[in-house]
Amino acid sequence: MIARFASVYVRSILVIELLVLGFAVLLHVSVLMGAEKAFDAFGKPLLYCAFAITIPAVGLAKERNVWKNEFKNCPKWLRIATVILTVYGGLVASAQVMFFSDGGAFDSQPLFASAVPLFLGPVPLCIPHSLLWASPVTGAELMKRVRISLIASAIFLATVVAAHLGYLPHQCRH
Repeated sequence: MIARFASVYVRSILVIELLVLGFAVLLHVSVLMGAEKAFDAFGKPLLYCAFAITIPAVGLAKERNVWKNEFKNCPKWLRIATVILTVYGGLVASAQVMFFSDGGAFDSQPLFASAVPLFLGPVPLCIPHSLLWASPVTGAELMKRVRISLIASAIFLATVVAAHLGYLPHQCRH
């Protein structure tokens, strides 16, 4: 029963990761085409979802060294796509911050906020893929990884709730 839950949990993370990455690509293309309404409606939630799904996905990684353990087990096409999207997202987000920042909040800048999910999304996608197909993990090891992922998710959720309720210091930008 618990092993079944662990398998469903890993598959759910994979599906959510694929959806977030797919929507991130669509949103980024729409931002590049000048569709500001799409960003206004979906930009911030998608950015926050990218962070939220990355935490439990990375929690599933063996020894938190994704490049050494999970990335090398992914198929070549997924490794190539991961490197391209990660480098592209990182370069676009960095260029936005360094050269085109208007001094406002970064999550309000369309190019930055649509590029960060492209930077964050692909690498964690390799983790559930590796767990499920490339080098399947079962039994106690899978349970250990799922437990770590759930704990990381709970800490992330507690931090978000604490920040939302005002328990964490908030830096104001002027």
